[in-house]
Amino acid sequence: MYSPDHISSNDIVFLGDSLTELFDFDEYFPGKFIKNRGISGDTAPQVIYRLEEILKSSPLSLFLMIGINDIFNGYDNSTINKNQEKIIKALRERCPGTRIYVQSLLPVNESVLLIDENINPIIFDINDNLRASCKKLGVSYIDLHADFLNDHGQMDEAYTYDGAHLSKKGYELWANLIRKYL
Repeated sequence: MYSPDHISSNDIVFLGDSLTELFDFDEYFPGKFIKNRGISGDTAPQVIYRLEEILKSSPLSLFLMIGINDIFNGYDNSTINKNQEKIIKALRERCPGTRIYVQSLLPVNESVLLIDENINPIIFDINDNLRASCKKLGVSYIDLHADFLNDHGQMDEAYTYDGAHLSKKGYELWANLIRKYL
């Protein structure tokens, strides 16, 4: 039986964590067949665990953004990149007709988060390795990171309400940056 939330081969899937889950795709992309597979708190291993639904459906396009919660949970950069690459490889192998777009991790605003852990250099390193993995695996990499930065190398406060999650203005920017890929 067909379910409106079932993924078909004509759908565009967004896969990720709370940043994806909170993205109101209907508002920014009306008329597009978008399925939101963002789950708050998800890490790359959790995405791997729930990937089968997407692999079986072979959607038209898939947009992936995952890894920030891995950093917050203490995973090292190498492990994060290996898990990201595992997701991309599974998609390439099992969904050869799917257009895959891997989106960079977004910066955070550490002063708003009230932390002093230098997370942004870690994010930059992960994104650099992710870009290289995408090139090696032949998938599209979308660098969103730079567009969200302020002059201090952190997420601009206009784009976030808590230092990591996006404000309305942040989602507007993200939507404008990816519109051409839809």
